[in-house]
Amino acid sequence: MSRKFKLWKDPYDCGLNLYKKRIIEIRPGVTVLVGCNGIGKSTLLKNIKESLKKENIPVLYFDNLYEGGSQARSEKVFSGDFSFIAQSMNSSEGENIILNICNLAEKIGIFVKTGIYNKRNNVFAEIFKDQDREKQTIELLEERWILLDAVDSGMSVDNIVDLKEELFHTIIQYNNDKEIYILISANEYELANGEQCFDVYNGRYTRFKDYEEYRNMILNSRKWKDKRNLERTE
Repeated sequence: MSRKFKLWKDPYDCGLNLYKKRIIEIRPGVTVLVGCNGIGKSTLLKNIKESLKKENIPVLYFDNLYEGGSQARSEKVFSGDFSFIAQSMNSSEGENIILNICNLAEKIGIFVKTGIYNKRNNVFAEIFKDQDREKQTIELLEERWILLDAVDSGMSVDNIVDLKEELFHTIIQYNNDKEIYILISANEYELANGEQCFDVYNGRYTRFKDYEEYRNMILNSRKWKDKRNLERTE
């Protein structure tokens, strides 16, 4: 089943209404958020994350810009995984991206199975008051939300294809006993290609038959973003 969310009207208290719609509906499976830079993809992910946490629904949120790269190495220092650190320090930018994705894949695997997201030893289940209640609650929850921001940043086309086929679709395929939602903010057409996409600009699902159609959507969303910003300043 799908789930509805009420969107923040003015998330930054600056008189800016980011979205055309107040209520959106997200479907299970892989959903790629699409739109121009600044349209509100990252804010939408944070909006959904906070809504899910209020309902005690397991959610994993990963921001590649802040949790990848040096941040991933810092995390491994904290956990004592010095082999990862050594490999990362001697890898190219592209190789580091793959290392970070492998690190993320391990976390996702644990999260899908248990409903717990370990992040520097602070687990999602901290919202529960005690261990017995935590265990009982997680056993009842078969819904899993995986929110990934800017995960395709710096990746090559073949890396993105591998990421979709070998991670995202594998998660869905082998966990059909759970209702899994994977939401990804996209900057590259290759991530959106062939997937069910959510047009943040219009607040609805869409698919793209080719790059030109995707490009036109990006440009149209940019026009609306510029108009929205202009209205705020008038």
